[in-house]
Amino acid sequence: MIYAVLLGVACGGCGGGSPTAPSATTTTTFSGIVTNIVTGAVVAGATITIGTVLATSASDGTYSLAVTTAGTPSFSAAAPGYYTRESAVSMSGSKTINPEIIPQGDGFNLEFFNWLFRENGTKGTERPVVIPNYEIWTRQMQCTELSTDGYDACKRMIVIADSIPAIYEENIRSGIAQFGRLTGGAFTNPTITTKTHPVDLVISRNDWLTANGTVSLSYFPAGLWSDANSDGNNAYMSMGLSSTQPGHILHGWRAAEDLGIVTHELAHSLGYGHPSGREKWPDSIMGDYQDGGYGISAADELHGRILYKRPYGSLTPDRDPAGATIN
Repeated sequence: MIYAVLLGVACGGCGGGSPTAPSATTTTTFSGIVTNIVTGAVVAGATITIGTVLATSASDGTYSLAVTTAGTPSFSAAAPGYYTRESAVSMSGSKTINPEIIPQGDGFNLEFFNWLFRENGTKGTERPVVIPNYEIWTRQMQCTELSTDGYDACKRMIVIADSIPAIYEENIRSGIAQFGRLTGGAFTNPTITTKTHPVDLVISRNDWLTANGTVSLSYFPAGLWSDANSDGNNAYMSMGLSSTQPGHILHGWRAAEDLGIVTHELAHSLGYGHPSGREKWPDSIMGDYQDGGYGISAADELHGRILYKRPYGSLTPDRDPAGATIN
């Protein structure tokens, strides 16, 4: 609430004026159209609530409501057969709010979404808000020290003179070209560069000599790491999914030749995951799905599109994180 500040002023010959009345809180009208986020169809009969004021969407999905408050009141959009959209409203933000709400059907599967993006629903989504850069290392790496935590990760590597196979770089570029499918068109055409390290350079795990906001990619031939990891048929993604941290993708020599595996690891850099707690989803790039070589399923495309229509940290079933506003 806004209060007028009254200043006492000494005035010998003034008349006795009346004090200024407090300013009234502004009333703001919000309006928009409620639609199904999957099909785009309008949703009639949805209840839109801002703070304590509510309205119902008409047959054409439209609604309008006048709100008299300040700050960031709560927002929700609820309808039968849909997950309730929860967020907050900035009273100084856009006055047009078009909620796209998630159906309990039409191909959307909340359990799958939570598995793919929310650690089985135990945390909020983690996906980049700025598209990373990708840096292909042109020389092969050889691991000189494995971790002792049971994962046989490479703690320290050294650059060797051999160049990476052409098929590896080709698979990386082909996988990155699919980012539009994995993000609903939010991320396309990221910057791709190459880097040639000097021979015998030693690189440590979780540093990668890689700039923040960049994901570097390396190739491991037969040797210590590949021999300990499915004879080179493993791959690993390490990244904080942040523009203030570097990321790294490591491929064994067999995995580097598999377009599906290469694309799978690249998908990790976009926020895709496959947490423990259940078997891998069969029809997903994060499972064992293979179609067209990339391993991207229609379910991946649908749920990835919704991931990128929600803010970082989106909570199950459809709640924005604290501090986020819908407008």
